[in-house]
Amino acid sequence: MEDLTNEEIILAGLGHRRGSAGLKRAVRNEIGASRFRRQFLDRVHLLPKSIQRALINKKAQISDAPYYATAPIKGTRAELIKLSVPEEIGITNIDNGKLGKDRHLTLSGIRVLFDATANDGAFIDQFPTDLLNAEWELELNGRKVFEKMPFRKFFDGFYGYNINKPFGLYLLNNPKVINPQTPIEFNINLPKQVNGFLKVFLEGTTVYGF
Repeated sequence: MEDLTNEEIILAGLGHRRGSAGLKRAVRNEIGASRFRRQFLDRVHLLPKSIQRALINKKAQISDAPYYATAPIKGTRAELIKLSVPEEIGITNIDNGKLGKDRHLTLSGIRVLFDATANDGAFIDQFPTDLLNAEWELELNGRKVFEKMPFRKFFDGFYGYNINKPFGLYLLNNPKVINPQTPIEFNINLPKQVNGFLKVFLEGTTVYGF
């Protein structure tokens, strides 16, 4: 955040200054900041200067950003975010596998839910055993940033420290910054065929202009 002065951080609501400790400490010590918000603030200096200035001038705001996509399991594979799938209400708000123009996302968590019967179902069903034994991968711009990750990490109860989080949520220890128009692909590979449908949410923080 070297592009912003301490005063500008305060005006933009991005942090609290304590003495002259510097910009990074002002961000990291923000009172009451949630985990996702802190992760975004630690990376706000990576945003284009125009977006930083829009935040300062109150022409933009930090916002929650739950992007989602839905797809059937086909055989032993589910391709939830694809470049060939256009935006459709209830199915996906990611248009052709890319975020919108000027939409920067700090990805802090991934959530996956299962429905046994319909692509437009309630997605409140328990995970089948063979889904729990599956692996998932995430590609950004054709490069894998997560590969052969155990699906079981989305499951509550198996890891004791996850019992208080929403069902199906995997919190990233190493958040990813996804820039506008970056191709995104999210796939799940199963050991055996499972009949059903999956919905994935990319949870994080973004900036919306006014």
